[in-house]
Amino acid sequence: MIMTQPSTSRPRRIRAAIIGIGFDGADDRQRVTRSAQCLVFGGSPETHDDLRETMTRLEIELDEMQQDLGDLNPEELAELAFRIDLPELHHIALRLEAGLDLQGREFEELSAEELTALLAVEDTGATVEN
Repeated sequence: MIMTQPSTSRPRRIRAAIIGIGFDGADDRQRVTRSAQCLVFGGSPETHDDLRETMTRLEIELDEMQQDLGDLNPEELAELAFRIDLPELHHIALRLEAGLDLQGREFEELSAEELTALLAVEDTGATVEN
C-alpha cells in the first residue's frame, strides 16, 4: 500500500489580466495586442494605441514593483491605478477593498466568483452574504 502525505496548503495565487476593448473601430482591421498581463483588442488606430500605451505603463509599473497583477491586493491595485491614471480601475479596486472591509474578509480568502459578486453590489449599501 502506498501512503501519501497531504500537501501543505499553499496560499492561493490568482492569475489576473487586464483586458482593454476599443469599440470605435469603423474599419475591418482586427487590432490585437497581447502581453504577459494585458490584452488589448479592437478600436480605431488611435484608441488601440491609447489602450496599448496605458497597458504598457501598467506593465512597467508592475515590473518596477517586481510583482504580477495577481499579487496585488485591492489597496495596492488602487494605488497603481491612480499612479498610471486609470480612474476606472482605481474605482474598481476601491470597491473591492470596501467590500472586503464590510465583510471582514481578506482578499486571498475569496474565490473569483466571490470577488466578482463584490463588484456586482454597486454603491447601494447592499451587502453580499457569505
